[in-house]
Amino acid sequence: MMRPSIVKVIRDLKTDYVKSLLLVLAIAIGVFGIGSILGGYAVLTREMARNYLGTEPADATIRIEGGTIDQKLLDGVTRFPGVLRAERHATVSARMKVGEDWYPLLLFVIDDFRNIRTNRFTKLTGAWPPPAGTMLVERTAFRVMKTTEGGSVTVKTPNGTAKTITVSGTVHDPGLAPAWQEETGYGYITLATLHWLGERQGFDELRVSFAGSEKSARAIEGKSDAIAQWIGTQGYRVHEVQIPPPLRHPHQGQMNAVLTLFVVFGFLTLLLSAILVSTSIATLMTKQVREIGVMKTIGAGSRQIAALYLLMLLIVCLLAVVPGIHLSRFSAGMLVQQIAGLLNLEIIDASIPHWVPMVQAAAGVLIPMAAAALPVVRASRISVLEALNNFGVSQTRPADSSLARLRILGDTFTLSLRNAFRNRSRVMLTLGLLAAGGAMFVTALNLSEAWEVSLRKIYQHRHYDLEVRLAYPSGSDSLIRRISQLPGIKEVEAWGYSPTSFTEGRRYDLVHTYPDKGHGSFMLLGLPLPTTLVDFPLLEGSWLDPGNADGVVLNHMAQAQAPLLKVGDPVSLSLDGRPTRWRIAGFVEDLGSPASAYVSADAFARLSGARGLTNMLRISFTSRDRTTILQKTRQIEEALEKEGGVVAKTIPISMLRTAMGEHMEVLIRSLLAMAFLMAAVGALGLMSTMGMSVIERTRELGVMRAIGATPRAIGRLVVWEGEIVGVLSLFITIPSSVLLSAAIGRLVGNMAFRTPLPLTISVHAVLAWAGIVLLGSALATTYPAWRASRITPREALTYQ
Repeated sequence: MMRPSIVKVIRDLKTDYVKSLLLVLAIAIGVFGIGSILGGYAVLTREMARNYLGTEPADATIRIEGGTIDQKLLDGVTRFPGVLRAERHATVSARMKVGEDWYPLLLFVIDDFRNIRTNRFTKLTGAWPPPAGTMLVERTAFRVMKTTEGGSVTVKTPNGTAKTITVSGTVHDPGLAPAWQEETGYGYITLATLHWLGERQGFDELRVSFAGSEKSARAIEGKSDAIAQWIGTQGYRVHEVQIPPPLRHPHQGQMNAVLTLFVVFGFLTLLLSAILVSTSIATLMTKQVREIGVMKTIGAGSRQIAALYLLMLLIVCLLAVVPGIHLSRFSAGMLVQQIAGLLNLEIIDASIPHWVPMVQAAAGVLIPMAAAALPVVRASRISVLEALNNFGVSQTRPADSSLARLRILGDTFTLSLRNAFRNRSRVMLTLGLLAAGGAMFVTALNLSEAWEVSLRKIYQHRHYDLEVRLAYPSGSDSLIRRISQLPGIKEVEAWGYSPTSFTEGRRYDLVHTYPDKGHGSFMLLGLPLPTTLVDFPLLEGSWLDPGNADGVVLNHMAQAQAPLLKVGDPVSLSLDGRPTRWRIAGFVEDLGSPASAYVSADAFARLSGARGLTNMLRISFTSRDRTTILQKTRQIEEALEKEGGVVAKTIPISMLRTAMGEHMEVLIRSLLAMAFLMAAVGALGLMSTMGMSVIERTRELGVMRAIGATPRAIGRLVVWEGEIVGVLSLFITIPSSVLLSAAIGRLVGNMAFRTPLPLTISVHAVLAWAGIVLLGSALATTYPAWRASRITPREALTYQ
């Protein structure tokens, strides 16, 4: 036979099966949330390292100016002390024709496809190496290139003519961001194919990996500098040394921050579930106060009684943990696939480590047990006299008497308002649950709107619609005159641009750019003063002054690379490999751009020796419609060709916005998913609170029925209580969401833009949550109201 204690536990669970299911559901939601995030975090961090480090990324790339790296130089670098691997490469910025429009295309020229030693990529399909006149394409690029394997693409390099090249196969290169994020194609070719396309250059990049476990940027910089100086003695000129953050995927920092944020919210969801469990256990023990008194009368001790209820909670936790763990595996897999798509990862091993379900099980049992310990211990210590004298009616506190004097919406509302504050600690817990869920919900929508506000700033502070970069400097006056004659052109400005870096006595640029030449890049831009095409918000200092020849304004991305710089400080920036001296005039917020330093066009031309020439045009149109911009871009390219200008790249502002918008889509969607989980826990908490309230007032409700209250009036009384609690939670939700939005907006903004997202309060989010609260409160109180309305006077007055 079963022990009486076990029989009682099973009976209690079965007696109020709805309440038991709510407990199981609440804990399961928390376990599910933690497992989904921890499982995704574990798999993604492991696979990100495996994918990226599996490419054997070069520690440094040394670019040689105006020369071709021969085998002798390569062998010399390979034998250099501390060098593990060395390989020669070339990366050419070309263009590809998609439909009627030209898009950027990065061509990676490989020395030996059969023995790639650094920055490896994986063959998926096609010939290896690709035959001359063909190219391999990174798997994510088909979405941009609008072609398929076996198809063809029209390609034009800076010195060549447009040629049609066949796509002979596909590769996976996890060291690159997805092509559709950057709206850029990725192609892999041989040197023979590059020459077939019209380029005469050879390999001009040395990619080097160093031996040893020390992989700090400073150590790599020192070793690279030694090699660069040696190369100089061999008759070569080093133009640039690229040292990306060691052993780090281009998006690793962002993803770690996002996943850490999700883990925090996952545990917060479980904590809210635990609070709900604590409230629910208190409900049960309130109902069984006299039962506890009887057990004590027949000899049960406080410890035995506490152990009995904790055993029941343990069973509930175990019932919740099992489905929570299993369901979280599916959602973790979905999260992994979505973020893997954002990072261009190939998930080789999708298995979730054993420690994840162990953490889930421990958290799903220990956190609810710890939360419920206080009400269990407190109730188990009740004296026999106090327990047997309990009649299920709470005493009204003085504050309730003051509430009772209010006559706002009638007696029913006033009574509901008083009852809502009958147990202040309980109502505060419920308000906390609802407010936490609401704050998270509103915050997610606030962040979504703040992200859109930030993206709109790309248009607001850039009054141009198209940026045209030329392969070689051309006469600025003739280009401006020619383009200005086209219909629909509003303004044309000639700018200068050059890759740059903060120099420290070196004869070459030292940058922290990845092989895609985008992530980590730093540009020096010369603009005409005054300019009408940009209007960046000042963070500190002042904008460029035409009379200040050595003034430079750094954008916030450049400031992040040298955070100790202040307004008025001197700074040295490279220009065509030569150091130039400037004085900082100010800092601006420049969303959407890489690290940039702005100087006057006159100073730029004087120092670069390109007076009267330009290598970049920025153009505004009378219409900012996307279709119009694409059409005008074609006309401009044709006009530039007639003037002898060689277009290297065209960047519509719409392309920049699209590329940035894709990066954080999963973050916003995942925050919304977490918000709905927390909102569900809050609704369950309200239902539990109202159920407890009905139990406590069983005899009181019976008396009301006895003196004439109808079941409908009783039900309406309970529903009003729920609605009052729901409305009051809004007064906590809104200020909490503001604080949370500011904190998370700072984290996400610094992660994505190196500047906080603007604090944006979404009116739609507040109204939506208010509607959800009102509807959810009504639904959450439906069962307690139905239960209260069914209490007969006889049942209530004989309640024990």
